[in-house]
This record gives sequence, structure tokens and C-alpha cells, in this order.
Amino acid sequence: MSLLILGPNHRTAPLDLRERLNITVDKLPEALATLSQKLGQGVVISTCNRLEVYTLDQEESDRAWLLGQFLSEQAGVSQAELQPFLYQYEGSDCVGHLFQVAAGLDSMVVGETQILGQVRTAYSRANDERSVRGPLSRLFHQALRVGRRVQRETQIARHSRSVSQAAVQLAQRLQGDLSQRRALVIGAGDAGRLVAKALSDAGIREIVVTNRTQWRAEDLARELGGVSAPYEDLQPQLAHADVVISSTGSPGYLIDKAMVLESMSGRGERPLLLIDIAVPRDIDPWVGELAGVELYDIDSLSIASEIEPEGLQRDLGLAQEIVTEELLKFMDWWESLEMVSVITAIRERAEDIRQAEVAKTLRKVKFQWGSEIPDDCMVRLSDQLEAMSAALIKKLLHDPTVYLREGRDVARQQLAREIFNLGELSVPTGEADSMKRLEGGEIGGK
Repeated sequence: MSLLILGPNHRTAPLDLRERLNITVDKLPEALATLSQKLGQGVVISTCNRLEVYTLDQEESDRAWLLGQFLSEQAGVSQAELQPFLYQYEGSDCVGHLFQVAAGLDSMVVGETQILGQVRTAYSRANDERSVRGPLSRLFHQALRVGRRVQRETQIARHSRSVSQAAVQLAQRLQGDLSQRRALVIGAGDAGRLVAKALSDAGIREIVVTNRTQWRAEDLARELGGVSAPYEDLQPQLAHADVVISSTGSPGYLIDKAMVLESMSGRGERPLLLIDIAVPRDIDPWVGELAGVELYDIDSLSIASEIEPEGLQRDLGLAQEIVTEELLKFMDWWESLEMVSVITAIRERAEDIRQAEVAKTLRKVKFQWGSEIPDDCMVRLSDQLEAMSAALIKKLLHDPTVYLREGRDVARQQLAREIFNLGELSVPTGEADSMKRLEGGEIGGK
């Protein structure tokens, strides 16, 4: 039994591939259903910077190939084309990676806290679709605790930045003082709200918010003292804006070359800065070829990410210590769970033998003595044999069980498998009872 993750992120895959791999909220239930059919269970984390699939390999089969097939089908690209951009982690490496992700240590903007909510949402969706259970469910519960602990015990939340905040920092770096600039924010979801708030904090002169759902744009504009504009007026709004930051969930381009070219006709020498932090992208990349236009996508935010708030490195170090500590705790539990399968199999094998021998003995007694033994005597004999053999098995297995629980190492597991002729073992995904007995200290007691 092994935990497994496969996927690309901002470090391994270019943006044009990541936007094809992006699984939108409305498509996630279908994707999880497909994943469950292929692998039995799984969790999908799909954000602007990563698409990761976590699963539990029960049968030690080629789950990595099946995960690759799943991602290939979602993206509509061949596995051969996708393979060079994928990373794969198993066991403790998988656990450590998820803890790093939840803590914000694997993000494009290191230390950002928004990812914790995205991990929580991914787990919640998988739970709603019943595609996660058992040890994999416990892994995500633990990851969420790790993320909360990092935010609680370090100062990352105080000086961390989101992708949206990094976009505004990039605008400041490129255009300097924003107090005389006019910004157009496209999208009023979580990312758009963070963009607008960061622009307001940066002292922008005017914020215009537009969104497909007009009331969302109006609410956000009212909250920050800006104005809203109808979504249909996007093109004329481009003509008046100095900075445009787009972060919608649109499946196609909202702004194309022709639209920007028309908006530039009356601007004179005034340049236009476009920052597209959406995945899939909102702005056609060819727009960046136009004179007077600067276009940056989400991968360009590394420019702003180079500027780290004072004290961030110290808190990142503390966060890493927490991740390492929690990883050791989880792996200790995991090894205990592996040992539960060995102990359970030993006891089940012993119980099968015990019951078979008791039944065989009773048959012999009945055959030899026949009707000479009254029925009530046979019942008492059966009860005595059951009690005696059960007590014998319990006492004989007590010391081996304690030995296995205290050791929890692979060598002891393998030795037990060989001694008791168990073969290779795997823990059923739904073995909640064994997990509860282990946590309650019931397994291995006298």
C-alpha cells in the first residue's frame, strides 16, 4: 500500500500546457467520477499553478500510468507529450509534498496562504463525490492541520502575498507610483477581490471593476470606493485604463488583438499595462506584440516574487520545521497502520485455524462416541473447546503482537509475513475499524 501523487505545476510545465490541464469547478465532479473508476479513489487539486492528483495505491499496481492516462484525457494530449512535465512522489515524499503545498511553501509566491483554502476545497469536493476515504482522507485532514498550524505559529500570514497581490506589486515595479493611474479589474471573484484590495492599498487613483455578473462588480466597487462598468463596455474601458489586471474563470480569451488595437487608437503615447493572472488565460498572448502594450501572464509574477518582505525567510524556516515535524508524526501513524494489516492478518489466520481444529475435534468426538454423549454435554464440550482454544491463541499471539507494534519496521513486517506464511499484504481502503483500534491502543493488548 502506498500513497501516490502525479501532476505538473508552475515549476515543471509551461503555461500553455497548464491552462489545458486546468479542471474547472463545474467539470470537477465528472473528473472525480472518472478518477474513482480508474483508481478507486483520489483527490484533485486544480489551481492556476498546479494540477495534482493524489491516490492510494492498494495493489502496488501501475497506478502512475493510470494517473498519467487520466491527466492525458483531461488535457486532450498524449501521455508521451505530457510525461516530460510531470512529477511523481510516493510514500513519505508524497506526504511531505502535500504538507509543503498546504503550508504555502511550494507556491509561485512562496508563503502565500490562499493555497490552504484551495486544498480544503479540493478535499471537500472529493469528499462530496465520495472519491476519498480511509488513509487518504486522513492525509488531507492532516495537511489542513499543518497549513493552519503554519499560519498560527509563524508570521507568514502577516507578510505573505497572494498571486493577486504579486500582480499589483509587478504593476508598481513597472509603472512606479500608482496614485495617478487608472486601473481596470476584470473579474470580481476571490482573485479579483484581492487584486482590487491590493490596488486600493497601493494608492491607485481610480479602480473600475467589471464582471459578467454585474452585481458582483457593483458590490466590490462600492466596498473599495471605485466604480463598476458593464461587462459589455470592456473595450471602451480598455481605452481609458493604465493598468488592466484580469482574473476570470472564462474558458476562452476575453481580450483579443483587435480589441486592444482599437482601444489604443486614441491613447496617444500613453502605454497600456496588461497583467493576466487567469488560467486559462483571459488575454490573447498576441496582444503583447502591439506597440505601446506590455502584457504579462501569471508566470511573469516571478519578477515580483523576487522581492521578499523582511523576515519572510525566518518564518519560512519555521514553517519548514513544522512541516518536517508533522511529516514524522504522520509517517509514524502510517507505519502503525501498515503493521495493523500484519497483526490483523496473523490473528485472522490463527482464528481460521482455531475454528477449523475445534470443528474437527468435535466431529471426531461425535463419530467415536455417537449417541452415548448427551446433546447438552456436547454443547458444554463445544463451549469449553472454544474458550480454551481462544485463550490459547490470545496468549500465544500476545508477545508477537507487542514485538510487531514496538518495532514498526519493514524488516519485522517481512519476518512476520514469512513466519506466518501471510504473503504480501495490503490494507483495505475502508478498514476504519482497524485504524480506530490502533488509535485506541486496542490491538496488541492482552
